[in-house]
Amino acid sequence: MTAGARRAWLLVGLAAILGGMAGMGPARAQQDLQRIAAIVNDEIISFFDLESRVRFMVASTGAPDNAETRKRFQQQVLKAMIDERLEKQEAAKNNIKVTEQEIKRALDDFERQASMPKGGLDDYLKRINVPRSVLVTQAESSIAWNKLILRKLRPRLEVGDEEIDEMLKRIEANRDQPEMHVAEIFLAVDAPDQEDEVLRNMERLIAEMQRGARFPALARQFSQNATAAAGGDLGWVQPGQLDEQIDEALKQMPVGAVSKPIRTVGGWHLVALIDKRRPGGAEPTVVLRQGMMPVPPRAPRETVQQLLDQMADAVKGVKDCNEFEAAVKTLPRGRANDLGKLQLRELPGPLQTIIDPMKPGQITQPLQADPGAAMMLMVCARDDGEAAPLPGRDIIRDRLLQQRMDVQSRRYMRDLRRAAFVDLRV
Repeated sequence: MTAGARRAWLLVGLAAILGGMAGMGPARAQQDLQRIAAIVNDEIISFFDLESRVRFMVASTGAPDNAETRKRFQQQVLKAMIDERLEKQEAAKNNIKVTEQEIKRALDDFERQASMPKGGLDDYLKRINVPRSVLVTQAESSIAWNKLILRKLRPRLEVGDEEIDEMLKRIEANRDQPEMHVAEIFLAVDAPDQEDEVLRNMERLIAEMQRGARFPALARQFSQNATAAAGGDLGWVQPGQLDEQIDEALKQMPVGAVSKPIRTVGGWHLVALIDKRRPGGAEPTVVLRQGMMPVPPRAPRETVQQLLDQMADAVKGVKDCNEFEAAVKTLPRGRANDLGKLQLRELPGPLQTIIDPMKPGQITQPLQADPGAAMMLMVCARDDGEAAPLPGRDIIRDRLLQQRMDVQSRRYMRDLRRAAFVDLRV
């Protein structure tokens, strides 16, 4: 038995004795807070620590705050806290130090990502009755672990030119496909016997989102990739930069959707499609002229169709927006509006779909904009913008190195878990 394990057993015995003594005096609620939730090597995670972290978890994700939610989160939160203890212990063993300034920067980043005003984090923690130490401990373990990984693993990893060439070929082959703003939650499968458990944990996260929990907050707390610190945000990616299974899932997803669990070599992913844009990040702009004509209230469908046909006939043969405006004004109570220069993405979704393929001089079919009006749009001018160049080799190299470090980091953590003495009490 190692020295750490012996100390842990002593702590277990001492905790049992203290637990027995506590029954003779203090109130039960105080005893509960002093109970041990887990022992990790020679460190205790108290029930108070666990309850505080669960309370923060529920509040920050936006999940319903009730006993049932807290109970559902408890085991996943405890597992994350155990991993954090192992990270801090291993970092300390390797003389990794974390400064107050580094912790402050991490908390400032959290504040910013959560859209809080500067200095608002402390007020938020007081409001939800969570000690600041909950976030400090989490930030400290994350910073220490990242430093350790960079020191111990990064020097051993290399990315060859042929790997970069292969990635660039994949990106080039998909260059005409839209770019996607993606976020992820990743749970690793370290051994075959973990497969079902990890998938169940992923399905629990999906269920929490269906109950109102927010994807970025769940990613910060549970995702096992480096993107967790940024709420799982991968930024803008081109098809070919992610695993093929993820690329295929994203192609089928509408903006705002979250995927079903996706199995890759390392484990299970959830991906959220935050936004899409044209290839290369080009942002088309259009100059539009709008033609309007009133529709009588409660007009029958035949009457509405006659008015739409009348609008279409009025603009036949017009060549530019000045002629379009003049033609619209020949209609009964017809009027034209100059909508000016707009980014295509500023238009409502259905209009984006209609206008996107149109060239200058083209006119939409008449539409019933609302029950009281019919509308047409003409594209007066268009600028499709310039597509960004392919990502540079250094960017590709950094992305591949990060993926490799993520894999090695997970293996490192797997080995620490296997070697650790962990005594669970809840």
